[in-house]
Amino acid sequence: MPITSKVDKIKNLTIFTLTGELTIDKILGALKSFWEAHELTLNTLWDARNAVVTNLKSSEIENIAGLIGQYRNRFEERKDGKAAIVATTDLQYGLSRILGTFYEREDVPIKLQPFRTMEEAIKWLGQS
Repeated sequence: MPITSKVDKIKNLTIFTLTGELTIDKILGALKSFWEAHELTLNTLWDARNAVVTNLKSSEIENIAGLIGQYRNRFEERKDGKAAIVATTDLQYGLSRILGTFYEREDVPIKLQPFRTMEEAIKWLGQS
């Protein structure tokens, strides 16, 4: 399974683990499931260390921000929330930065930040 998720209600954190070859449809499916969940967590951690993103195009990344924009009615629940992406390859990191640009353009009120290491991401999320 390319994308799995685990919710830690105590830490108010959803951790997505991405493995293998990813497609835009798989990413959009995981996001839809998250945004349609009864209870959202404030923060998310996207662990892409074992993901292959060579078939993703920067133009497809814009679809992610567009989908998130469709769930604006849920933003209040995540106001001041953060989304960290652990991206170890240059391609993963670059696509994550592009996504951050689309977040800003769509005026998404959630901070999105890519990181090269899990330790940096966890620290930024305020997790131990």
